[in-house]
Amino acid sequence: MDQRSLGIMLDCSRNSVMTPDKVKEFATLIAGMGYNMLQLYTEDTYEIDGEPFFGYMRGRYSKEELKDIDAHCASHGIELIPCIQTLAHLERISRWPAYADLFDIEDVLLVDDDRVYQLIDKMFATLKECFTSRRVHIGMDEAHNLGLGNYLKKHGLQNRTLLMAMHLTRVKEIAQKHGFQPMLWSDMFLRLHNNGTYYGDDIRIPQETIDAVPADVELVYWDYYSKEKIHFDNMLRIHEKFVNNSIVFAGGIWTWSGYVPNLRYSLDVIEASMRSVREHSVSTILFTMWGDNGADCARFSALPGIFAAAEMARGNFDRADIARKFEAYTGYRFDEFMDLELPNLIGDNESINNNPNKYLLFNDPFIGLFDFTVSDNLSALYADYAKQLAPSVNGRKYDYLFRFTTKLLEVLSVKCDLGIRLRKAYGANDKQALRHFADVEIPMLIGLVDELYVSYRTQWLTENKPFGLEVQENRFGGLLLRLRSCKDRLVNYLDGRINIIEELEEKQEGFLDSNCKRIRFNAFGRTYTACGH
Repeated sequence: MDQRSLGIMLDCSRNSVMTPDKVKEFATLIAGMGYNMLQLYTEDTYEIDGEPFFGYMRGRYSKEELKDIDAHCASHGIELIPCIQTLAHLERISRWPAYADLFDIEDVLLVDDDRVYQLIDKMFATLKECFTSRRVHIGMDEAHNLGLGNYLKKHGLQNRTLLMAMHLTRVKEIAQKHGFQPMLWSDMFLRLHNNGTYYGDDIRIPQETIDAVPADVELVYWDYYSKEKIHFDNMLRIHEKFVNNSIVFAGGIWTWSGYVPNLRYSLDVIEASMRSVREHSVSTILFTMWGDNGADCARFSALPGIFAAAEMARGNFDRADIARKFEAYTGYRFDEFMDLELPNLIGDNESINNNPNKYLLFNDPFIGLFDFTVSDNLSALYADYAKQLAPSVNGRKYDYLFRFTTKLLEVLSVKCDLGIRLRKAYGANDKQALRHFADVEIPMLIGLVDELYVSYRTQWLTENKPFGLEVQENRFGGLLLRLRSCKDRLVNYLDGRINIIEELEEKQEGFLDSNCKRIRFNAFGRTYTACGH
């Protein structure tokens, strides 16, 4: 395989923006692993002249910061490629009145409106000034409701594939005006012919669609989900129908399902995909590190996945050899760093993209929407994990990662089954047990959560600008306040000031298969409450 580019995409938009110094440190680190490309995913988190609300209060990169990062990357053999959005995923600016008229629906820009293309032109003016690379990722993924909002009201129902192609043509012309050659996600060209879904064994792409995609853009096929090589073989064959376009493959290192990465699952998916990609004429490979629903996860916690992905992209699938090389390069044992995902390993340790680290952290003690996922031995398992991980905090570079994850395990060891035990004691009218919860266990948990928050704040500010930390602080603060409220209401119940605790009177219903203990549910607002949020 003639490999042109091997890179990482850092998500610097989904609530967190990595500090310039940490981006440079990251670039230096991956250069030593054999990467030669870094993409900064910035929806609105970069400065545009004359657009004060573009990235307002979001930690946007200044032009000087981008130029500094670019120069550092170039000095280490890394091509820094801007990755922006020019169609969907721009909901953060849609909140500002200055941009309200530029949207079709939700987060999708209004295609065929000159004001939209004036803004996109300004985007490229910044990129031209700040980046030396003339490759650009223009996004355009997941524009699910393209043409179905304000565009529909103005123009009626149109062929949405042609709308997509028309918009792409105009964006490409702007990009080329500024000297850029674009790449974009491929999913919309497949979804529009596959009942809205991206993946399938035999998606039929009309010749009209193939012809509508400009020949001088690269199509980026993203896929983070399958552990079967045949799946990637099938999807690559479908992409190869776009005979006029180069195909880029984007795998994923799972940093977007809570506070710790899903490393074992990532490695299995990456191995399957790389075995396939190496058999196809794919010369550009990147691995994404998204930050869905709050950018909870520290990016450096994914180092084993980043290192192994580079090795597998070069055809090395010997995990023992990868582990030896990782330790030689980082000074950390591979398995030790892999243990940062212990909060997710609640079953037989089979690799799966579940995230109890997050939904059990915020699962409400009285409401208990996720109590049905908790196994009998989980509390003891988490306590053992905490003891296993604690010695890794020993005065080394990444102590902050191991300290936070150890604290998280300590919290989960107490909290994971708290609601179950509370409800059982309440149903049995065991006042002694309830008094212990109110006077001992919940106050102890409040102290542990406070320590967890302090360690998380340190972790965040080690890697990121402070913008977005307020989101996390509201979440941790809400958890602390709720625990205090539950404690107070228990005391009021035990002292006879209230007759019942209404949430504990309700019969619980498992809203998923009651036998399902390992799930992925990464929606904070729907984790702790069934009410509005």
